[in-house]
Amino acid sequence: MRIKNWMRYLKNFTLNKFTNKKVPYSAQIEITLRCNANCIFCAIPKIPESLKSNEMNTSQIKSLIDQIADLGVNSLSFTGGEPTLRKDLPELIYHTGVVHDFMNGIATNGYLMPNLFKENGKLEGLDYILLSLDYPKQKLHNLRRGIKVFDKVMETISLANSRNIKVILSTVVMKDNIHSLEDICELAEKNHCSIELFPCENIIRDFRNQKYFIQDVETLIPNISTWAETILSLRKKFKNILTDPISIEVVKKGGFGGYPEYFQTDLRCHVAEAYLFVRYDGYIDFPCKIHPIKSFNALNHSLIDIYHSDEAKKIMKNHDNYHFCHNCRLGCAIASSLPATWKTLYSKYILGYLNGNLK
Repeated sequence: MRIKNWMRYLKNFTLNKFTNKKVPYSAQIEITLRCNANCIFCAIPKIPESLKSNEMNTSQIKSLIDQIADLGVNSLSFTGGEPTLRKDLPELIYHTGVVHDFMNGIATNGYLMPNLFKENGKLEGLDYILLSLDYPKQKLHNLRRGIKVFDKVMETISLANSRNIKVILSTVVMKDNIHSLEDICELAEKNHCSIELFPCENIIRDFRNQKYFIQDVETLIPNISTWAETILSLRKKFKNILTDPISIEVVKKGGFGGYPEYFQTDLRCHVAEAYLFVRYDGYIDFPCKIHPIKSFNALNHSLIDIYHSDEAKKIMKNHDNYHFCHNCRLGCAIASSLPATWKTLYSKYILGYLNGNLK
């Protein structure tokens, strides 16, 4: 992580802690809901294609990037669906990482990344790739992802390393791969990658008054105590693991929610204030993308006005006091909340930097 990013973070932390001027630490734009994979634990393939067509165009996304910069956000990444399906992705990366000098990354399954590199060289402005890898061998990874992607993942790692772009492997820990985690961590270490290892979750997506979910997803979810013990044990052997002790403890104790008797007191959810998520159609949901209470159209209203609106501020103050927060242990929610306190920032990001995983 670059020094100027730490300086921006300190500025935002000071504003958030000691003034009434809230600033998100990070932002993410879901540039598409389309995906070329069919992962067994993901509900996105269940959403009808007719509901995925209203994507923002390039100019609309670039305008939102401009507004996110004006808001003072430190880092901005792209996700989906599968973001590499957008032909304008290199242009968006350039606008984000070069024009605005954001810490910039993309979350991808990797299938189209080798072609992107070959067609666009370095992908100027891209700092890191969050790359999915759930098994250390080709057969099972391809089977669970529903696409022949393992070799593409390995090629992406090689191409990214040659261009000095950081690769963070993202492993969804399930019952049938928990015993392969050491091999995955070893693969990551050998290929100069950091790695995140969060458990599979039962994510029910509230989408336009319809709920989409995976049937029998509980059969995939590992025993959480076993997961926690496994990750803590692996951390003693591998320095490239980003899943930190506080995150592990939050998940192990039951995650967020539980008001008035919380499962854990190590960390409250700060997603609504700390993390700005823009949907593929230009809407921003509060408190989070999974359980929207209030949705704002950022294509018709100023993003700054939305974030500082009385409605959004009221939701921010409630943290994880909502009924749907009960037992939420999503890795993205935890990671987005960690920068909000010194203790959790140190556990995740400062130690990660010192270990060489975030440079």
